[in-house]
Amino acid sequence: MPKTTTYALSLFDIYLSSFLDYHGIEPRIIKEGTRAMFCFPDDDRVHKLITIYNSNPTSIPLLDYIAHLRKLRSQMLSMRG
Repeated sequence: MPKTTTYALSLFDIYLSSFLDYHGIEPRIIKEGTRAMFCFPDDDRVHKLITIYNSNPTSIPLLDYIAHLRKLRSQMLSMRG
């Protein structure tokens, strides 16, 4: 039986969501009123990456991060219409 992912962590922060997406955790984007909400699994890996993000990492390649930011922004804007 395939493992299903439970999305229990919801974020409105596109920058944190881009950081998580850069590290291979793709969000499920849900339209909440006029805003887009990024939903992630509520597991240890996500929490560790959030801690790393909040400690202001300097070792992330900027152009790669910007590519993920643009991808999520594009998906978000296409959902909002």
